[in-house]
Amino acid sequence: MDSSRSDWFTRLLYTGAAVGGATFVAIAARHFLRVSRARAQLQSLLLGVAGSDARVVITGASGGIGRELAQQLLRNPSVHVLVGCRDQKKAKSIFRSERAKVHSLDLLDPDSVQAFVEEAHSFLAGDTGLRMLVNNAGVRPPPSSSAKGFDCTWQTNFLGPFLLTELLARLRQKHQHSPVRVVHVSSRLEKRSELNAELLESIGKGEVPETSAYSDSKRALMLWTSVRAQSLAFKGGLFCHCTTPGMVDSDLGRHTLSPWLWPLTKPLRLLLLRSSAEGALSVAHHALTPAATSCFGRYADGKTQLEDLVIERMGDKQLALSLVKWATKVTALEQRADGYDR
Repeated sequence: MDSSRSDWFTRLLYTGAAVGGATFVAIAARHFLRVSRARAQLQSLLLGVAGSDARVVITGASGGIGRELAQQLLRNPSVHVLVGCRDQKKAKSIFRSERAKVHSLDLLDPDSVQAFVEEAHSFLAGDTGLRMLVNNAGVRPPPSSSAKGFDCTWQTNFLGPFLLTELLARLRQKHQHSPVRVVHVSSRLEKRSELNAELLESIGKGEVPETSAYSDSKRALMLWTSVRAQSLAFKGGLFCHCTTPGMVDSDLGRHTLSPWLWPLTKPLRLLLLRSSAEGALSVAHHALTPAATSCFGRYADGKTQLEDLVIERMGDKQLALSLVKWATKVTALEQRADGYDR
């Protein structure tokens, strides 16, 4: 290569590097502004409803949206947060505030869920401020996972939250306090689900479809809400809603690409996907408005209501009731609640 071609090639490399660097800086600056704006909006919403002694329970808060939400809530001096997670050591290293309490919660273990419910019930007692439960924990294993892994998906995304919420309602039915705003974190991917009576029967037998466990379990979350939200509100004081965080740059998407490629997509993800702060705002927005305890069974993306699940899922009522009956049996809900009814 002669010197003129070498100089041209060098200039091209420098120009490409400069343009790439400038583009990344612009993307990073835009990301920073979006994060700052989302956090400010969350604080503004929280200020209006926190009261003097706000209590919030969050599952799966050791990373992603749950971690961001818990950290932002703790910025308000009246808020106390109970974090439920399997990795207590990690959670305790993250939440060092005296107003943060970490408790063991393994959604794969019904006994662990029941123990956490009793802790959450005690934590949410009183009526001087905001009371909220965020069923945030969720998993989305890679397509190559075994059937056992997809059973894990159903337990984490649906059966665990189902047992937690239903048991908490039973406890509160006996010891009423102020209303609790309940948020089930769902996903727009539930629209891809083809869950029906036949598929539910197969799942009950342990024949879990490899390709649709995530969307099916998220749809189950919403069908359960559609038929149980009214009773949970009137009898247990739990006003349940579903929300979607949108397409968020979180670890849930890491299985969609090769491990070596995932880090390289960070600039594109910063540009196209929501940040954890924006996802946390979307999850909490509806629950932090006065309307959260004057209605139930709503599905929202931030301040945009997507559905009234009680009405718009009426066509799936029989499937939803079958789902609740199955979940009640699988989790031994009635047997576990017997002690609360004595």
